[in-house]
Amino acid sequence: MNSPRAVVRNWRDSESYLGHDNAVVWPILQQKKADDPSLFSCLTHASGFAGHSLQGGKSTNLHAHEQAEQYYYILSGVAEVLIEGERHPVREGSVAYFPPGVSHQLIGENNPDWMQYLIITCPVSDGNERGNERGNERRSQPRVLNWRDATPEMGRHGKAVTWQLLERLAKEEPETDQPCLLAFWYLARQAVGKGHASDYHQHDDKEQVYYILEGEGTVVAGFDAHHVQEGDTVYLPMGVPHVILNDGHAGWLSYLVVS
Repeated sequence: MNSPRAVVRNWRDSESYLGHDNAVVWPILQQKKADDPSLFSCLTHASGFAGHSLQGGKSTNLHAHEQAEQYYYILSGVAEVLIEGERHPVREGSVAYFPPGVSHQLIGENNPDWMQYLIITCPVSDGNERGNERGNERRSQPRVLNWRDATPEMGRHGKAVTWQLLERLAKEEPETDQPCLLAFWYLARQAVGKGHASDYHQHDDKEQVYYILEGEGTVVAGFDAHHVQEGDTVYLPMGVPHVILNDGHAGWLSYLVVS
């Protein structure tokens, strides 16, 4: 049996299509299926990791996902996200989270330029929802925040600076003021300066995805070394040790960590 290995794909290399009325969709990673031999059909927990482009002045359709949670991460542009009838401004660096069954829509009527954003989705079972109810009947709620509102930390993963953004609702001692996730584990933004790296580690209980926001560097996963740059998505299977290094870029190597 072959050992699991990391997968790297830039969103620009995927074949796009039109979805949600006006968005150009760039499918990056999909859920693994027995009848799909594609290298990029590799997700075992999440169900989708895609890039979207929305033309200035356009909006997507209003919709909800009854059995999945989802969040948008805004890469560029400005817009509003409509959540259950209430508008929230979003811009580069914003995260908008939607629990199952919550209607949402991206409204770009006042944005003159193209907007780029990620959509990341994970199935939520009845067990997930029941398991995340607390004694006070608290349930997951929509969230809109920007990574700049989070407090940076160091020491969590080597020399990487970490901004914790979203975390599981069921966590006994939340580390942020954004506990909401039902099936996902967490979302964080990290950055490493020139000549620095994260720690070399592995996760035996979860898959992980890095999305490179800016800069370039190297991801070592198992026995493989991958050059990465802005727009690359790195899939890290469970049990594969990995480290990310800024081994020459003069500025920050910044990336999202999706678990």
